[in-house]
Amino acid sequence: MTATPRPVLELRAALEMLEALVRVRIEERGDGVATRPLGIEDAGEGLPDRSRFDGVGPLAEIATTAGLTAAETVVLLAAVAPYADERFTALYGALTDRPGVTALTGEVARTIAARSFRGRLDATVMLSAHGKLRAAGMLTLDPPDDLSGALRPNPALVTWILGLPPQAPAASADFPARRLQTVHTLSAVVLPAAARTRIDELASRIRHHGTVVDEWGFGAHHDNAAGLIALLHGPPGTGKTMTAAALAATVGLPAYLIDLSALVSKYIGETEKALAKVFDRAARERCILVFDEADAIFGARTEVGDAHDRYANQEVSYLLSRVEQHTGIVVLTTNLIANIDTAFLRRIHVVVEFPEPGPGERQRLWAAVAPSALPMDSGVELAELAQRYPLTGAQIRDATLDAAYLAAADGRVVTQEHLLTGIRRQYEKAGRTVPR
Repeated sequence: MTATPRPVLELRAALEMLEALVRVRIEERGDGVATRPLGIEDAGEGLPDRSRFDGVGPLAEIATTAGLTAAETVVLLAAVAPYADERFTALYGALTDRPGVTALTGEVARTIAARSFRGRLDATVMLSAHGKLRAAGMLTLDPPDDLSGALRPNPALVTWILGLPPQAPAASADFPARRLQTVHTLSAVVLPAAARTRIDELASRIRHHGTVVDEWGFGAHHDNAAGLIALLHGPPGTGKTMTAAALAATVGLPAYLIDLSALVSKYIGETEKALAKVFDRAARERCILVFDEADAIFGARTEVGDAHDRYANQEVSYLLSRVEQHTGIVVLTTNLIANIDTAFLRRIHVVVEFPEPGPGERQRLWAAVAPSALPMDSGVELAELAQRYPLTGAQIRDATLDAAYLAAADGRVVTQEHLLTGIRRQYEKAGRTVPR
């Protein structure tokens, strides 16, 4: 007989604690609105100790990562509970004086979280739009300004806590990103030996992240040791973003390219809130966050000349601290490593340089970018092209694509002249002179 996984046992224990708490709250209400007191004073809130939710499962992880209190953890669990057992919906109906209401509402959640009058006031603040549960996108209230409205959990959060098959998060105002996908694997990435080794080590580090951080305790033993920050730097077209996508596919995690321009707000303080939602969601759903052109985002802070500079520096400082404290994987790419904030650069765990390819790498790239079905003339000399023309991988790909279109319109076989035409176009786009 297969042993029940520990996260499942933890979730069952947590739900049993919640059910016992709800039944106590029902008893404390008496016979309804006519007898219910405003609050029981000097008796505490009667909540399980926060340590009762510790463990290795998703609920324990999010409570620890987000720094939830006992009350916040109980409310989050109460929102998820009906998706595991419909009995909780019926129990919630016994905690409201509003006829016909059976689902979890903000008012019912407040009653579950607190029994004293002061505790109910604190719970009202906790359930407001400024409270951690709603501000981080874990819960939503409909309508948003009325505690009598339905309190619902983030669907992706329910999926994760209950151990259901994960669904990729959709881009939204709170998660401005696009999914990074590629048809390539890491084996298709052409790099010098030293860089190739570092990329393989990075993939291994991501795979064993849980073992080192969680099982072996580095996350609890050291500050800011739970996350992993990698920086890929080098000239444009050398494959940094493609490598980030291939890396994510290799380790089986979704990667999202974050649109920082959509997060930066003209309202003071709003940028920090938007960033917090992105990092909290990525931690919950185990996404790899990719920041392209990181030098523009994580660059050295400017001299303060006016209020705009001061707030811009505050946003950069906040972003740097959130990346450092993030418990997940962050990949940065940049063309200009010299522009990265030096204080932040010291905190990056893995740095990989993507140099312009040499003749050997260029020959491999010329051979790799052409699909197997591409008709190639026997007179094509890829080794000669690799030796004579110092192009990046992206330029070699585009030159081959141009040559393919020329061939499709002229004889349907790619010739050396087609490839040379494609090469000339790449030099023209770059504003460079073609080598003689």
